[in-house]
Amino acid sequence: MNSTLGFIFPNGSIVHNDSDVYFQTSTPVPIQVPNGCDFQTLKTRIYNTLQLTDKQYLDEIYYRQPFTDTGNHLRFQCMQLKNDDDVNTMLICNHQFSSVGSIELLCTIGRTPDDILNLLEPIMTHTHDALLYYNGRSNMPPQNEFVGYSFTEKISKSLIFLSDVPWMN
Repeated sequence: MNSTLGFIFPNGSIVHNDSDVYFQTSTPVPIQVPNGCDFQTLKTRIYNTLQLTDKQYLDEIYYRQPFTDTGNHLRFQCMQLKNDDDVNTMLICNHQFSSVGSIELLCTIGRTPDDILNLLEPIMTHTHDALLYYNGRSNMPPQNEFVGYSFTEKISKSLIFLSDVPWMN
């Protein structure tokens, strides 16, 4: 299967100016994008190229898409890749604008809730102590009350309190 050279901008930034979009990161990573690939194949290729761990996930992928404006000037816009149709559009654009060069992809890499908690564990004790005594008084929760975080797949949703609070019964 033939492929096209691309560059991944991991956890980079999207820079907008008057008429174009640029991706920035400390070090772009080269990747071979298979011609005719689908969304899952592209995600797997990025995942493997970046050597992500099982505690990381590929969150969002953006393509720096070339187009010509009404004055026939080459411009770039940012297109989020979410499915097979988006990847097909990217491959078609890259073929139509082959003079532009390589495919540029910006991706955001997330961490699993367990990995986030592992990263926070060394500072949790000090933070917890600071929260218990704040503003000159003890903020200790009543006995038998649990204070913690509820996590979804990607984001901490909210601080929850589970206890025998009368209005919760």
